[in-house]
Amino acid sequence: MSTMKMKAPWTIAAALMVFVLACEPFENGSREMVLELPTKPFSYSVSGVSDDVPTLGRVLFYDTRLSLNNSISCASCHKQTLAFSDNAALSRGFENRVTPRNSMAIQNIISDAFSAFVLPGSDTTGTDSTTIIIDPGVIGYMPGVPVSPDFVATPTSLFWDGRESNLKLMVTRPIMNHIEMGIHDMDALAQKLNAIPEYKPLLQNAFGEQTVTAERISQGLSAFLLSIRSNQSKFDRAMMFRNNATTFDIKPANSLTNNVPMVNLSAQEELGRQLFFNKFNCNTCHDANGFADIGLDASPKDMGLMETTQAEQHRGQFKIPSLRNVELTGPYMHDGRFKTLEEVIEHYSRGINNSPNLDHRLKGVDGRPLQMNMTVGEVKAIAAFLTTLTDYQMISDQRFSNPFKAK
Repeated sequence: MSTMKMKAPWTIAAALMVFVLACEPFENGSREMVLELPTKPFSYSVSGVSDDVPTLGRVLFYDTRLSLNNSISCASCHKQTLAFSDNAALSRGFENRVTPRNSMAIQNIISDAFSAFVLPGSDTTGTDSTTIIIDPGVIGYMPGVPVSPDFVATPTSLFWDGRESNLKLMVTRPIMNHIEMGIHDMDALAQKLNAIPEYKPLLQNAFGEQTVTAERISQGLSAFLLSIRSNQSKFDRAMMFRNNATTFDIKPANSLTNNVPMVNLSAQEELGRQLFFNKFNCNTCHDANGFADIGLDASPKDMGLMETTQAEQHRGQFKIPSLRNVELTGPYMHDGRFKTLEEVIEHYSRGINNSPNLDHRLKGVDGRPLQMNMTVGEVKAIAAFLTTLTDYQMISDQRFSNPFKAK
């Protein structure tokens, strides 16, 4: 491993050379920190860029100097052990003020930031910037996402209110937010980072020259986020076992919804799977890029998607998150109102409000909110099934971990 000290004098090991550098410590750097990076970068498998670009992004993601007062990093609100979510209902920004919404998990982002995902072996050609063919071995099995060669998705809408679909722009939004990280101008941030010597070899490796620019910050962060894939959960292994595959089967067909038990799930988990996909049809809502009003409030105070579209029919609609690693990502909903999975499931069972734009999938034949009236056992079974979506490999993967270590 190479090491870079984050307090004067700074040392850096990049490639096969060692540089001794001097730089002023940042304000909250009372402890001496060492930046540990492998001499050869980790393999990140982001199409269209070398592994040095997400390596740069990893450092940026964990560097508190991306905030105005050097107090927080992207990772302050997106923790690896929590599937890059936060365990607070509302996170706190650089001045300790709370954010207006819950921090979403980061995983399996669909984006054409560098190139389209193309399914291996497919004869699809001419993929343009708005069409992405998803490789199930990359994206993993996600409830609501049909895993098949003909699955096509537009780039993922990002944030709870869908205000951004361009990943390279999305990564700059928290940095320049007046509550979150407080930077007023990305060019000013680039100037700040240009004064930090250890970024020079990272930029050299990633882009062939050492100047930090706003675009390169964006590219590095985007590449790192794209590299964070979750497809090694117990449920993924169950899918592979069911399809007699050593890798992800590209045609699971009705494997998600049929009644043949998955033998490596417990009885309770299997019951939860059946309830999720069949009896209660939970899967119909959890797609890759959907928005819905799920009846949290009879009169929504947070406008949600309407803030982006200005359309009244979108009032109270929010992005439907992936359920991958949902065991780890509480508190739940856009405002973190539910602490446990059981509370979330109970909402769908008996607590759906008749909000003005309530999703049609949550209405009965009479047009009123569904009353699913789940039993205690059914609630617990669905919660147990959802825990099979936890990817312990991703949340401990060194490639995604904090490279800054206290000395």
